[in-house]
Amino acid sequence: MSANSAATGLLKQDLETPALCLDLEAYHRNAARILAALKPRGIAWRPHMKGQKAPQLAKLAVEAGAIGVTCATVYEAEAVVDAGVPSVLLANQTVGGRKLARLARLAGRSGVMAATDSPVHLRQIASAAESEGVTIPVIIEVNVGMNRCGIEPGQPAVDLAAMASGLAGVRLAGLMGWEGHVLSSQGGEKTARIRESLARLLDTVAQCRSAGIRVDIVSAAGSGTFLDAITVADGITEVQAGGAVFSDLSYQRWGLDHEFALTVLTRVASRPSPTRIIVDGGFKTLSDKHGLPRAMDLPAVKSLVLSAEHGNIELEQPSETPRVGDTVEFIPGYTDSTVCLHDEMCVLREGRLEAVWHIPGRTGR
Repeated sequence: MSANSAATGLLKQDLETPALCLDLEAYHRNAARILAALKPRGIAWRPHMKGQKAPQLAKLAVEAGAIGVTCATVYEAEAVVDAGVPSVLLANQTVGGRKLARLARLAGRSGVMAATDSPVHLRQIASAAESEGVTIPVIIEVNVGMNRCGIEPGQPAVDLAAMASGLAGVRLAGLMGWEGHVLSSQGGEKTARIRESLARLLDTVAQCRSAGIRVDIVSAAGSGTFLDAITVADGITEVQAGGAVFSDLSYQRWGLDHEFALTVLTRVASRPSPTRIIVDGGFKTLSDKHGLPRAMDLPAVKSLVLSAEHGNIELEQPSETPRVGDTVEFIPGYTDSTVCLHDEMCVLREGRLEAVWHIPGRTGR
């Protein structure tokens, strides 16, 4: 941990840099906006932690009104369960004997559910569960157009759901889908594509129920799609939007107008010319996935180039400020790929450091 961990009460501009900074008040306002959109429609919130990472954020979400959280890896799920979060959807396919054994042990002490999309994988989950003497609730992932994981909608998914309903070691909890392939669409086209994609999931749910298969959970929708999804997909029971608590330039481009609650604070290390600013944060601190970060409160920027430890900012016009030692704060291009570059998160309230949270499981495990 850095010296920031022992510096509670410090003003933001006095933090050691580079520092990943969370504006706690903006986080709470963003979370409240998510819940305000969902509650009138009777839809639950199960935020995805793949881009948030810190278990304290999972606890904050549940305290705010989330029914639980979504995780991408067994390690993430273990971390949030250890932090006291009771209900977790592990939305990726967990594979490998040792990981499946960890999943089964976790299911023995928590309400963890596991995604699956094939008979082979379902049997592997069931075998691991039986070895530990537990029953693992499973969610059938349906391919709604993303063409990544997910069994095809309709009869293939119904058959897998029927298998899960009758297989020892597992219990069918529901179905899920992820319509992430529509993110780049805009306006009415995006809404139509979300409707079309989630109709595949909802039609499959209806087929399952017609076949006498109980489906309690219908999970879908991320931060860049949930506002449309909840208006056009009647029957979704929960959404997985997680990154909306932070927001970033990518989510803004994808139609989300939430506050930027997560930033990266850097410090000017060099001013080689009146148009060039060198900061102490490069691609090991600031991700360029889905687009470069944006420096705040600077004159017009011509370009930003990230090397390992340096950010090279070229201004449109000469400027004497900022000076060496001054801070430059960045809005991430994409928070999911930024948080995982950091070991800790500086939590600020009214511009002062309130806590420093460790970020466990930064890589997928």
